[in-house]
Amino acid sequence: MVKKAVLLPGVGYNCDKPLLYYSGKVLTSQGYEVIKINYDLPQLDIKNHHELRMKLFEEAYRQSSEELSNARLNEADELIFVGKSIGCYVACLLHQRQYTHSRLVLLTPLIETFDLSPDGALVISGLEDPWADAKAIKKRAKDYNNQMIFLHGNHSLEVRGDYQGNLRRVGEVLDALTLFV
Repeated sequence: MVKKAVLLPGVGYNCDKPLLYYSGKVLTSQGYEVIKINYDLPQLDIKNHHELRMKLFEEAYRQSSEELSNARLNEADELIFVGKSIGCYVACLLHQRQYTHSRLVLLTPLIETFDLSPDGALVISGLEDPWADAKAIKKRAKDYNNQMIFLHGNHSLEVRGDYQGNLRRVGEVLDALTLFV
């Protein structure tokens, strides 16, 4: 059985940061070949600028699609996209446009991600995320058959000064991922 997983980072949150790094480790231990995507994106102020954000999403998708063109993902019996922030949107685009047999893990998705109908995804979001309001995420995500987990923390699922709690939250994400795969 061929199992592949693709890690899709956020802006400023690469595949070596805890949520993606350890997700990759869990997936490798479950027999997945893990592919890490790196974008070369322009520095744009996207927090409160929807149009710029959409341009950045499309550019990240283009780069990801190009980077994955030789990865033979359609040959995988199991394919999982693990997105972080803008990577969630990219994961949904890849799922919708090219790899409909894939499954989605969405770590701290931005609200626009739910415009792409991410049905059946594992969605994990921070209750104090300044980039994505938890109430809005809950409202949008409930329209789909998603497993939703909301943890205390910001856009990285961290709480300043709570190092033990931050480690526990990473563990909770990894436990959920393990059950999902």
